[in-house]
Amino acid sequence: MDRAKNFHQPGSVITLMTAIVGLLASMSALWITLADRRRAIAKERREEAEAGRRAAAEEAAELAQSARLVAQEEMSQAKSVQLRLTSRSPAEDLGNAPKVWLVTVANRGPLPITNTQVVHTVGPAMPYHSDSFDLQGESTHEVELPGTGEQPRLAEVTTVFTDAAGRRWQRHLTGGLCLGTLEGDGTYQWDEPRFPETMVFPSYPPTPAVSRRRVYPALVVPLLVLVAIGCLLSILLR
Repeated sequence: MDRAKNFHQPGSVITLMTAIVGLLASMSALWITLADRRRAIAKERREEAEAGRRAAAEEAAELAQSARLVAQEEMSQAKSVQLRLTSRSPAEDLGNAPKVWLVTVANRGPLPITNTQVVHTVGPAMPYHSDSFDLQGESTHEVELPGTGEQPRLAEVTTVFTDAAGRRWQRHLTGGLCLGTLEGDGTYQWDEPRFPETMVFPSYPPTPAVSRRRVYPALVVPLLVLVAIGCLLSILLR
């Protein structure tokens, strides 16, 4: 009985409440600590993932740049080989005689190309191959195409040649370059066309309207200062 009385005394109640408050405070602090730790871990993981993505993107960019440099190095000679399609009247003008179509292969670089042929795909099974010829630096060769006088389709006319490094190329009349891979049966597998020619657009000076927009903000500040000084003087003179 005495113990029950002592338990219900005000001091005991205060002690109990203090203990409960302390326990709640400890639990709250522990919860906050755990929450902060979880947030820190999540932040570290996000930063690690972002760093991994950046590293992967940088590596991909470096690989792409390396591939571009390799492709440019491979094309350094081949891109100097150019094709041109022209026509002329036959040697004996018979009135309605069909035109003769010619393909001019030009080597604009200093290194030679060898085993060069002009190919005209006139059908799926019977393409025309010219006799092989070599071209030294800064030289041209003209090949007459067989046909009925109708203008060949540009996509059907190509030339194949070997550069000084021994790489086999196919040059399209439309400008594309394809690198060949020798197959086991002696034929070549051509990769996707590359287009080394790029158009450079000239840069023009800014128009007068742009120039006025750049000057206009510079005039606003002095005008605002003058207005503020005028207002201050009017207040002081009253």
